[in-house]
Amino acid sequence: MNRNDSINACKVTREFFDWYLSAINGTTKTDYQPKFVKSKNGMTTLDFKGYFDNLKRLHFTDNLILKERESYNECLTNLSKIKFTDFETRFTDLDQFENINCDFENYYRWTGGQEPIEGIKIEKVDQIKADKILVTVKYYVDNGKGYGIAYWGNNKLSLSKTNNTWNITDINWRD
Repeated sequence: MNRNDSINACKVTREFFDWYLSAINGTTKTDYQPKFVKSKNGMTTLDFKGYFDNLKRLHFTDNLILKERESYNECLTNLSKIKFTDFETRFTDLDQFENINCDFENYYRWTGGQEPIEGIKIEKVDQIKADKILVTVKYYVDNGKGYGIAYWGNNKLSLSKTNNTWNITDINWRD
């Protein structure tokens, strides 16, 4: 395995999770998910700009961003039938968001859970091909009770190298 490739793939992985964990443990949701907004015709839609700008900056491939955008299609279809003024005043319960497949505020997309995590540990780096690397990370939380860090869950990031830059092609927390 090329040491520089491994280091650079790990750097891209760490930068993404540093940003994402900081965002989910902070208060700015539009940094890590789309925002509900009023469309030009007065109905409800999603604004992806801030979210996708961050994903691009953090080396997500265009294909992965497109895949992420497509994952919201049913939500967008359902939102297009709801006047934004009604949405703002009537959508207050999680069940309502679940019923229209727009409950993405109820889970953390890139870690696959409902509980925030504090950090990651890179467990393994596998070079699949000269231009493809798989990075396995483990999540951790410091329980704050003097017991130290507890590790749980994992995630696998697939990265590909284009023009000497490593980019994230997939994140799979379902393994």
